[in-house]
Amino acid sequence: MPRASASPPSPTLRSFAPLADARSRVLVLGTMPGPEALRKQEYYGFKGNHFWKIMTDLLAPGRSLDYAQKLALLRRHRIAVWDVLRSCTREGAADSAIRDTTPNDIPGLLARHPGIHTVFCNGTTSARLFARYFGGAVALPTMALPSTSPAHATMPYAEKRTRWSVVIAHARAASPPAARGARAPR
Repeated sequence: MPRASASPPSPTLRSFAPLADARSRVLVLGTMPGPEALRKQEYYGFKGNHFWKIMTDLLAPGRSLDYAQKLALLRRHRIAVWDVLRSCTREGAADSAIRDTTPNDIPGLLARHPGIHTVFCNGTTSARLFARYFGGAVALPTMALPSTSPAHATMPYAEKRTRWSVVIAHARAASPPAARGARAPR
């Protein structure tokens, strides 16, 4: 009797180039763009993700922005965005399904953008991978924030938005303000 063949291996996924410039003061790190974001070639491109809603609610309340305007909004407010992972394999969109990881050169990005003084991780998987790969290599205050993913539905949107407002406070500061929960990576 013929044996069923194993499922084909998952394709290797690649993250986007960083969104950062000389004015950047904070870095928000996701894990890896999901399937919809990769298809659209947009950070946080899945409509159900709260990242852009939170950022526009905090920085441009009541405005409806297209993707280019959202990127410009982050740049104007000195917020850089990237992902911890450069590549991985993953079935579906869940961070828990990520395998075969390769990190981005976050220390290199920070060296090229020395104005960045604080790193924020979008969710626990991003924070865990950041600590694994860069815990001893990045000596900046780092804070894990609630995931903006719709999979993190245990926290009401209003509370997520309030917790994420710390990004704005840090981005406006020339150096990192004291923040509850901020820590230097181990």
